[in-house]
Amino acid sequence: MLLLLLAACAPASTPVVLVSLDTLRADRLGCYGNTGKLTPNLDAFAAQGTLFEHAYSQATTTAPSHASLFTSRYPSEQEGGNRKPDIAPGMQTLAEVLTAYGWDTAAFVAGGDLAPEMGIGRGFQSWDSSVDFASLWHTGPAALKWLDGHGTGGSWLLFVHGYDAHVPYLKPSPYGYLHADVHAQGAGQEAARMSTESVLDGWIHPDLAVLAQAGEEEVRPRSPEGRAALLAHEQARWGPALHPVNDADVALIRGTYDGAVQYADAQFGLLMAGLQDRGVLDKAIVVVLSDHGEQLGEDGVFNHCCGVRDEEAHVPLIVRMPLGEGGGRRVSGLVELVDVMPTVLELAGAVAPAGIHGQSLARALRGESFAGRDVAWTQGGMKMRMLSGRTLGGRLVYSGGSVASALTPELIGTAALPGPSFPFTEGLDPTQQGALRNTMATWLGHLSPAPAARAAPLSDALRASLRSHGYFEVEP
Repeated sequence: MLLLLLAACAPASTPVVLVSLDTLRADRLGCYGNTGKLTPNLDAFAAQGTLFEHAYSQATTTAPSHASLFTSRYPSEQEGGNRKPDIAPGMQTLAEVLTAYGWDTAAFVAGGDLAPEMGIGRGFQSWDSSVDFASLWHTGPAALKWLDGHGTGGSWLLFVHGYDAHVPYLKPSPYGYLHADVHAQGAGQEAARMSTESVLDGWIHPDLAVLAQAGEEEVRPRSPEGRAALLAHEQARWGPALHPVNDADVALIRGTYDGAVQYADAQFGLLMAGLQDRGVLDKAIVVVLSDHGEQLGEDGVFNHCCGVRDEEAHVPLIVRMPLGEGGGRRVSGLVELVDVMPTVLELAGAVAPAGIHGQSLARALRGESFAGRDVAWTQGGMKMRMLSGRTLGGRLVYSGGSVASALTPELIGTAALPGPSFPFTEGLDPTQQGALRNTMATWLGHLSPAPAARAAPLSDALRASLRSHGYFEVEP
């Protein structure tokens, strides 16, 4: 049975549009407090929707984050080989559930980590990723064309994704240098044009695979000892070719990222205008989110593979109900992207599968009392060896063995606090740190084990494409 809210403000068959803006930090949106006027279209959309102030992704790279989005399960429960999530047959996806209820499902995505062979599109009747590492400029019109052929009536799920804020940051004119100095000299120009993965710990490295080496050789990713050893290795190897990063380089890289954010916002605006022109915007539930954010030098890295803190894990999540019902509402409770699946299913009148970890946000969308979670969890880092527990008051980060290992809960529960296994805490006193450490160990220990690796190797073409976009941790 559909929710009373939907019966009051929308036809019985309320379609859903799900938009993923890859690599978009929450703190770059005006509706999340940014004063740079980078996102007028997203800000206008938020004024007509419900904004979740403290939404966190469950992974800091694209493939596992979207796998969690569509299964409402955590990355360590579906870990496969070759960076390809291994969604077990028993884990039903959002598209599979809706298809069972007679919905039509279609996706127009930007390839790369969402290429068909990644398996994340399981259950979608159509999964179009014809342009690799594409923009909403490519996928948005394709989605609107599908609507023109399909029609806007009935029950359907439309997923649209773009890499607009992803590297390379330098986007088509006029966005590329809107917030950066086009005349700036230095190696930062090349990093902005190509791949910022070459920037690490205050140096621009000739070898773009340096992060892969850093991740492979450190038991605890980004430890002080590992950083020092890597820098000594790079200095001996490259000598004068290893360029120090100066303030102008950092300003240029951050400025071009802001330009990419503004470009993403413009493309989002075009997609929303297309939905409005077709009469869809006011009849559909529109969910807008990002799969993860981006480090912009906060920990010496310009990337989204080496940390699990707010710059990578805090993401926008905005839901616009039909006719903009409840527009302008802000929800302060902690939520996760795994909450999206049960929310959509409840709003669709569908029963959520057993075993999922998400909590429906429908109460918040109705304006009812909503407390949110006590802790939001994010798994990440190279080889998934980092885990963050985020409360409204602070954060505790574990770094060490794979979070998919059956041994890791015991390691977390017994490791010294403070100590090398917990390289980062904020906002928590020693008692709170200990309590959150124990909660982390218990929570991780109760997750389902990852299935035996079934994932087929990536094709040579996709592996080459991933490497060309900075994903050097891709296995051969």
